[in-house]
Amino acid sequence: MMRKVALLIFVAIFLISPGVTRAQGDGPRSQLLLPVGVNVLVPTYLNLSGNYNFAESILVQDADITSDVFVLTYMRAFSLAGRYAQIWVNPIFGAVDGSGSVVNASTGNTIVLESDARGLGDLLVNFKVGLIGTPALKLPEFATQQQKFQLSAFGSISAPIGEYDSDRPLNLGTNVWVFRVGVPMVLPFKLFEKPVFFEFFPSVAFYTDNNDPTLGADVREQDPLYMIESHLTCNFTPKLWGGLDLRYRYGAATTTDGVSDDNTQDVLGGGVSIGYSFHPAISMQASYGQVLSEKDGSDLDMIRLKLAFMF
Repeated sequence: MMRKVALLIFVAIFLISPGVTRAQGDGPRSQLLLPVGVNVLVPTYLNLSGNYNFAESILVQDADITSDVFVLTYMRAFSLAGRYAQIWVNPIFGAVDGSGSVVNASTGNTIVLESDARGLGDLLVNFKVGLIGTPALKLPEFATQQQKFQLSAFGSISAPIGEYDSDRPLNLGTNVWVFRVGVPMVLPFKLFEKPVFFEFFPSVAFYTDNNDPTLGADVREQDPLYMIESHLTCNFTPKLWGGLDLRYRYGAATTTDGVSDDNTQDVLGGGVSIGYSFHPAISMQASYGQVLSEKDGSDLDMIRLKLAFMF
C-alpha cells in the first residue's frame, strides 16, 4: 500500500498538470508523460483581461475585454500499438464583458463594442502520440524509468458549439472550426541534483471561414496562427515545483469581406508558475502571465488556477 501511495505522489508532483489548449498556451508540464491507464480530471479557472476575444484567437485593437473561463478537462493516457498516447477533452464555460470600438472594414463604419455574454464556449478535443523517448508504461514501471528526451505529435480540434450570435459584438463561441498541429518536445535533466524539465512546443492553428461574422459583414477569413511555447520548471521539494513560461505568437490576421482588419498578432508573452501536491492524487497549479514585448498593440494579463484529480 505504501509503495502505491509513493508512486502516486511521484506522478502527482512531476506530471499531473494537463493544459488547456487555447491561444494563451497549454501551460507548464502539459506535455510530460503519464503512466498509461491513468485518468486525470482537471477543473481550471482563467481570468483574462486585454484586447482579445474570448477564445483569444482574434486581436481587437482599442478594446477592453475581460473573460472568466471555466474548463473541466478529462485526460487519459493509454497505449496505441505499443506507443504512448493520450487524449484530453475540454468543455469550456465562461463569461465575457467588453467595451471599445472597431471599424467595419467593408463599410468603414465605427461600431461601439459594449457587450457581455454567459454560457458555453467551443469544445476542444486534443490528442498526442509519442514518437521518440515516449514508452507506454504502467505506473510501477513508469516510476522507475529514467526519462530522456521526448518528441511527440500533437493534434487538436476546436468544434464551434459555443454560444454565438452575429448580432452581438462579443461571443463565447467563434463560429469557426480550428485545427491545430504541433510537435511538443521535453528535455528532462538535473540541476544541483533537482529534477528540471524544459518543454518546447511549436505549433500552428488553421481556421475555417466565419460565414456569419459580427459587424454586419458576409464572411471573415483568418490566417494561420504560429505559436512557440516553452517552459522551464524545477522540483524544489518532493511536493513543490516552480517555473518560468514564455510564449510567442504570430499571424491570425482576419480579413472581412476581402478587406484586411489590420490585426496580425506579433507578441511575446511570459509568466511564472508554481505547483504543489496536497495528496497523492490531488495537486494544484497557479500561473500568472502578461505581454513582455509586442509589435501589434496586444494587451493581455492572465491568471490561471488548476486542480488535478488522478484516479
